[in-house]
Amino acid sequence: MNQKRLLKIALGQFASVHGDTKSNLSKMLEMIGEASNAGADLIVFPELAYSGYRNPSLVMQRLSETQEGPFVQAMCEAAKEKRIHIVAGYPEAGEVPGRIYNSAIFVNDAGEVIENMRKVYAWGKEKLTFAEGKRFPVVKTRFGKVGMLICYDAEYPEPARIEALKGAELIVNCSVWSIDPAEHRWHVDLQANALFNLLFIAGCNTIGENICGSSMIVGPDGKERMVASRTEEELLIHEIDLNEILEIRSRIPYFKDFKEDTFSIDALKKY
Repeated sequence: MNQKRLLKIALGQFASVHGDTKSNLSKMLEMIGEASNAGADLIVFPELAYSGYRNPSLVMQRLSETQEGPFVQAMCEAAKEKRIHIVAGYPEAGEVPGRIYNSAIFVNDAGEVIENMRKVYAWGKEKLTFAEGKRFPVVKTRFGKVGMLICYDAEYPEPARIEALKGAELIVNCSVWSIDPAEHRWHVDLQANALFNLLFIAGCNTIGENICGSSMIVGPDGKERMVASRTEEELLIHEIDLNEILEIRSRIPYFKDFKEDTFSIDALKKY
């Protein structure tokens, strides 16, 4: 318990240029370099950082790439060169032509793809463009177990709880979160998910065009540890100690008292 498990997290908050993957990739590579120079172990980028969020469906189709495409390969090369883990959003071309996903790639510091999450809960008109994923993954890394969510996934309590029960110590959330009417929910949802599950959450948002910025790190006590600007591009860097989870869970008995069997499908049918 005395030995710390330190993890330095970087959040690359920037405004993606809609449809300009070259410009967005350049900005991401620049931030990856800065984060690496600052000693960060992990950098997280916003939802659809590579393509921009507000593209017509046909444009998003054209911008979508497979995991073997140039975007993922660029992330792998940068991760290996800079010795840093990367989580970044992009439009993923699925196995069926015309079926694309709002996805986030997770690359380790050896340049290997260790997870690819497809957003499970598409928000509003996103359903007209994207198919939805089916998994809430937790990834084992050299510094601990990391869960992944994408934006609207954090508005439901179950995804974060599922990942916590899979052993997640940190959940990363790639987002494009609006000011009106949802800005207050950005803070409340991330704080609540962190507190209810007694783990760290790192939420990376974008800025501009009715987006609330405020990328943040939240501790397992539900308190915001560091928050970025609401309106400005920013590389937020903050160091956490994952062993703080054990200390807080020793004081707050949520997981000792939680009755998993009452939330099974069979149990719910009884009510």
